[in-house]
Amino acid sequence: MRRKLFSAIFLLTSISIGLGTLGHGLQWEKHVHPALTGVPPETVQLLALIWYWVSGTMLVFGLMLIWVWWRLGRGERNLGFVPWLVGAFYALDGGYAALTLGPFFWLFVVQALLLFVSTWMLQRGG
Repeated sequence: MRRKLFSAIFLLTSISIGLGTLGHGLQWEKHVHPALTGVPPETVQLLALIWYWVSGTMLVFGLMLIWVWWRLGRGERNLGFVPWLVGAFYALDGGYAALTLGPFFWLFVVQALLLFVSTWMLQRGG
């Protein structure tokens, strides 16, 4: 029962990380691009590239984590480094952003903590 619970937490967290690409990507046209009035077009293009690249990394992280979840469900125990690395990135970046930009970014820290706990429990045999 506990294994199923932590497996579900891991999967839902992975999906939420992957879906973050939609929320992030949609912000470009709605909020960011309009705020760049007067900025040289080449700079806007570079910022758009970086913006959508970050959105893409969220999708790739989510897909990698879903793959890890699938493999953990089949008894694999040596893939924990993937969620630990993604979680560390989310915890450090999210914590810094929360402290400097606003409370929304605590979401990234929560996602990291959920990954850490669920990975640890699944690797222990749950």
